[in-house]
Amino acid sequence: MPPHEPRQGFTLIELLVVIAIIGILAALLLPALARAKQSAHAVRCLSNLRQLGIAVRLYADEHWDTLPRSQHSAFAHRSLPWERSLAPYLGSTRSAWTNLLQGVYQCPSDLRPAPWSYGLNVYYELGIHDDYPGKPRTWRRLDQVPRAAVTILFGESASLTDHIMPQFWFSPADAVDLASARHQDRGNYTYADGHAEAAELKEVFHPPYRDRWNPGRAH
Repeated sequence: MPPHEPRQGFTLIELLVVIAIIGILAALLLPALARAKQSAHAVRCLSNLRQLGIAVRLYADEHWDTLPRSQHSAFAHRSLPWERSLAPYLGSTRSAWTNLLQGVYQCPSDLRPAPWSYGLNVYYELGIHDDYPGKPRTWRRLDQVPRAAVTILFGESASLTDHIMPQFWFSPADAVDLASARHQDRGNYTYADGHAEAAELKEVFHPPYRDRWNPGRAH
């Protein structure tokens, strides 16, 4: 009967080779997984903005085509800001308010301690006495927006407010309250006709060639 052969384990060199292979595979896979996660976040964010666009249309249908206001002017006009005004049209009740703050109102890529990730284009609530390009024209109603398909309604906010103030922008460098590169150098936007899309900053604001914020100049 042949003698029992001793069982051989992995040598130190073999273990190091296996560890090195695992490290190489992880280095190859992790960036791809990170990109996939970022893409999923961008898609969810775009879905949030589409829902906001639909909610605005429903709100306008019940309020003589008037648009909701943001905190920029809502309290002065004794009305609710958009995040409260749109809540009923997003299937939320008073008890489910936190669901909106953790869901539709929050971009998953936004890691700031902000209650919402989106801001209303403040052009829609400016009055004839405000200092902005194109006055005294106002756009309080959807039917007053000349080119709704190319005029931004909501954008991703980089501030803690619920509105974005492009009337003070003279160059792209001024757009500090806009999160224009939250998704791989792109931001998500809702337009006045209700659709949402992703775009680079130069596609939505690049004077004098492009301004999709001022309803009187959007193209």
